[in-house]
Amino acid sequence: MKHVNNNIKAHDNVFLIVEDNPVDVEIVRAMLEEAYQNNYEMLWAECFAEAENILATKPIDALILDMNLPDFSGPANVTELNNQYPHLPIVVLTGYDDQAIALETIQYGAQDFLVKNDISPQILARSLHYAKERKKLENTLKQSYADLSHKNGELEAIARTDYLTQLPNRSYFESSIQRCIEQAKRSKKEFALLYLDLNNFKKINDKLGHAAGDELLVVVAQRLKVIVRDTDFIARIGGDEFVIFTDLLHTKDEVYQLIDRILDQFEQPCLISEKEVKCVLSIGVSFYPDAPTLAILMKHADYSMYEAKQSNMTNVGFYTKEMDTKYARKMQIESQFDKAIEAGEFDVHFQKITSTSNPDSCLFEALLRWESSTLGQVEPDEFIPIFENDLYIDQLTYIVLEKSKHLINALNHKLVDVDCIKVNVTASQLSSEEFGHQFIVWLKSLELDPEKFCLELTERQVVENTKACLAQINILRQHGVSIALDDFGTGYSSVKHLLNFPIDYLKLDISLIKGLENKPKNQALMAGIIEMVHRLGLIVVAEGIETEAEYICCQELNCDLLQGYYLHYPSKIDDVVNYILT
Repeated sequence: MKHVNNNIKAHDNVFLIVEDNPVDVEIVRAMLEEAYQNNYEMLWAECFAEAENILATKPIDALILDMNLPDFSGPANVTELNNQYPHLPIVVLTGYDDQAIALETIQYGAQDFLVKNDISPQILARSLHYAKERKKLENTLKQSYADLSHKNGELEAIARTDYLTQLPNRSYFESSIQRCIEQAKRSKKEFALLYLDLNNFKKINDKLGHAAGDELLVVVAQRLKVIVRDTDFIARIGGDEFVIFTDLLHTKDEVYQLIDRILDQFEQPCLISEKEVKCVLSIGVSFYPDAPTLAILMKHADYSMYEAKQSNMTNVGFYTKEMDTKYARKMQIESQFDKAIEAGEFDVHFQKITSTSNPDSCLFEALLRWESSTLGQVEPDEFIPIFENDLYIDQLTYIVLEKSKHLINALNHKLVDVDCIKVNVTASQLSSEEFGHQFIVWLKSLELDPEKFCLELTERQVVENTKACLAQINILRQHGVSIALDDFGTGYSSVKHLLNFPIDYLKLDISLIKGLENKPKNQALMAGIIEMVHRLGLIVVAEGIETEAEYICCQELNCDLLQGYYLHYPSKIDDVVNYILT
């Protein structure tokens, strides 16, 4: 039996996770920590047999179950648990986003089905809460069913209704739109599918809490129900995502009236937790029969919605054929994430950084790499922008720390001490109120010294959310983590950031270094920056050094640390160790 949280008094939030992947367990534990703020206890079983032993001896409020266990896999294990523990709420957590499996597990007795790459602390907490409520309701209904046959109708309504908003759920939506497709095919008419997403939902959850997020979803559902016609269909299909499909249309232009009503409805802010919250929707639109199946309709609507999110001009996107090329690669990359995590396809290469004052020092930058069995080599410039606004990015950061531990241990075994490893973080992480504490928790769980780590952030991240970034920086530095300001010298550069932010390193942008030996103005500018930065007590890093001439210039200009392909290529751990020892 593994207790992930210790020294916690007895309470009503005792959860058992049955999962054989320690990384996924740690991610879930961190989410529970954020959602319940220490008001929980989490136990861990690596296999079905171990879970049975725990359930036989310990009262559990809800069970989080991986579908694929070493000794027992598939929906049948839900049935087995239901037979033995009929009052136990079960939330299935899996890496496979398969509607057939989801429906099957619900039919076998699970209270909810979550996909690992689609969850957040708020979604997980809501799912556990609703699973307990659903289980209570399910048992009550089962008891009543023995006496009242009309309860069948109530059970069916629960199965097809979203518990929070009381709208139809994904399952009901899919069956209903399939009937609409068949009707449109017979009548040779069109209909439109609108895919709606809340642009600022994550920030609302972060700032106001998941209860406020739930309240917002209810308000959105109420506003949408007001403006759709009785013949239109609206559903919540998960998270902050809603869909509407229209009654049969004579022309596509008819959909503009519905879109206008939606946009007008959200002109006014929503009152959430006694605060006015501006709710901005992105809407993607696709049409039948241009898209002849549900899968293609959803893909076209998803592409269109993503296009609307990227636009500064409009909140509405309509599918075009060009989107297939534009977003197909993005969708491929997103779809492979869970598989890549499970298969261990993400790796970290370490680039050694040279100190001009202490050549024997051991400093590195950790750089993620992804060799996909399906997509081949996926460059960081491709996958980081896709994942940076989701929980995926936290999983990748944790992988970086795990690999860093391997490097530190490998070098320590050879009596070499690592001075510092620099880790890149994203704007979405730094704007999260829990990131600083979460990062320290990760370091402690891996038994890593915070003083051996430096987080790199760009000025763009600082500019986008100054207050939140500063709060997280202060938390991290209080625990010994140092901070580097990356890409200094780009359009965002401002001296006030050097004065207002507690940073330790300043990294000069590669644009200042490229061809430095032939650019007297660049040399003069760098000399002034370096002198100023040294007077502020900061360490200057020159990155992107690719030639001997650039290397010599940076030395002569008194850069403290030098980094680039001329000096060292990013390498795997074994290659780094071999290099250091030669």
